[in-house]
Amino acid sequence: MCDPIRYFGQQEYNRVLDSHGARSKGLLQGECELLLIDHGADYQQAKNGAYVYLHRGGGGSATSRTSQDEYARILNKFGAVGKTNSECVDHLQKLSFTYGQAKSAVYKYRRNRGLIGN
Repeated sequence: MCDPIRYFGQQEYNRVLDSHGARSKGLLQGECELLLIDHGADYQQAKNGAYVYLHRGGGGSATSRTSQDEYARILNKFGAVGKTNSECVDHLQKLSFTYGQAKSAVYKYRRNRGLIGN
């Protein structure tokens, strides 16, 4: 376990999550939130910090996007091949993606795997 959170800001949340290898282990939003809570963040701080870390590259850049590879990793972990489109979209939305992002990611995921026609 690393040091507790020293101050409540994105750089500090990134430090905590990086020290646990959150990206390399492929941790999901909820898992990252729990790590931050374990280190002293409240729920809302953890939710926001984990979201920025995972979806904005950790630096808070509004231009950064989640790659299709990242969506595929999340959907694979969820078992998307055996789920309906709606279940997959709902799962991504629960991880703080917008409906549009989730719908597009699921469509591309299924198309790339030959689960739907081009």
